[in-house]
Amino acid sequence: MTDANRVIDAKAGELETVDQAVMGQVVGVAQAIGDMRKALDALDGLLDDRQFEKAAAAGYQDIAAAFIFLQRTLGGLHSAELDRHTFISSVAKELQCAYEDAEPFVAARLQCLKPKPELTEEELAAAKARFKETLDSVSSKAGKERG
Repeated sequence: MTDANRVIDAKAGELETVDQAVMGQVVGVAQAIGDMRKALDALDGLLDDRQFEKAAAAGYQDIAAAFIFLQRTLGGLHSAELDRHTFISSVAKELQCAYEDAEPFVAARLQCLKPKPELTEEELAAAKARFKETLDSVSSKAGKERG
């Protein structure tokens, strides 16, 4: 199906939008999971310290907020996945083939479906350092623009 590559190439901008949306939503879900873990760890600490009143309050505040955030990010991921399937359907329609026949060609081009690489501790530390540098750079530029 070399026609598949032609059709997907013609829709490259739409493909990139779908790909970026899925990856962006995955990042949001990961952040929400981290927030939920922090809230649950804090609750665990309060229970260990026998601070039951504070533990109960955390359930209605921090944990509830983290759970709502997680639900919202999962909803965003669901929407992004629907957009991905809609894109595959549009490719299949243009090729006049079944969804299942078009899907592997689209999947091969989506970065969001590539397996997550296993990083060594050094690679992870280097990536975190680059990410922090980028964040610091963006933050300082934003501060200069505001100031």
